[in-house]
Amino acid sequence: MNQSTYEARPAFAGSRVRSGKTLPGSILGRILRPALAAAIMVAGSAVVSAQVTNTVDETTIANFGTLNQLNVGGAMYCVPTATMNSFTWLQNAYPGVYGLDGTGAPVLQGGTGSWLAAAQLLASAQYMNTSALNGTSEDNWAIGKANYLNQFAPGKTTFVGMDANADQNRPNWDQKADPTIAFLLGQLRAGEDVEIAIFPSTDIGHVLTLTGMTWVDAQSGVFTIGDPLTLDTIDPANPNQDTTLVIDPESENNPAGGNPMGIMGANYDNYILTGALAESPVPEPATITLALLGGASFLLRRRNA
Repeated sequence: MNQSTYEARPAFAGSRVRSGKTLPGSILGRILRPALAAAIMVAGSAVVSAQVTNTVDETTIANFGTLNQLNVGGAMYCVPTATMNSFTWLQNAYPGVYGLDGTGAPVLQGGTGSWLAAAQLLASAQYMNTSALNGTSEDNWAIGKANYLNQFAPGKTTFVGMDANADQNRPNWDQKADPTIAFLLGQLRAGEDVEIAIFPSTDIGHVLTLTGMTWVDAQSGVFTIGDPLTLDTIDPANPNQDTTLVIDPESENNPAGGNPMGIMGANYDNYILTGALAESPVPEPATITLALLGGASFLLRRRNA
């Protein structure tokens, strides 16, 4: 797959409703979703009590955007929409860095006066060059978002990425590899906003905004390959609902890329995770966001056979 593009599928996953930009009221209710609850409902109270649910949730820091790709331009506009929904979080999380423009509007709105108009500007030929027929190429995803941030907040953002599909004009910060668990969790803990790309076995892929991760293990904060894992996302095809992606445990052993993680369940069943791009202020505010996100330290270990 040399030059992949992204669009939205007509159906989408998700079971927990987010009312506009209001944060969920119950952390326990947010993290004990059905897929993980099933993993800890095992025989024996001693075994159950040993299971620990861990979560890293960026919605505790700031609100994400909830733009719908249909309003931005149509069914093929998932990339600029998911990206602008994460830019909204970036602006809200770091107002001291990005601030307001001369009109008093958030600087990451790009002088348009609204997040919707900003997403449409991001989709334009000047940045992502999104097509109503063909969507957005992976290279334009990476280059377009970097050019937009450097245009409206020059010198204030650092970028990092893992993308197995982008081949042409790849920026030097975007590693050619499938995203790993360590990479995704590391970006969340470092206070970066993240978008992820998923692909079916055939057809065109989709991009979502990553908002958090949850896993169940026997040691609080220690992720072991095979632990039940889910990703929380905002799907630009249905942004007012938290979309949970359940990762196939058999596909988690991906320490160096090359073996994409698989997704199980709902309408993204059998999709694979092929790309993740992230950005945050310069320098990376890891020490601040680690305290805000909370939780125990993170280790990534293989489970012994």
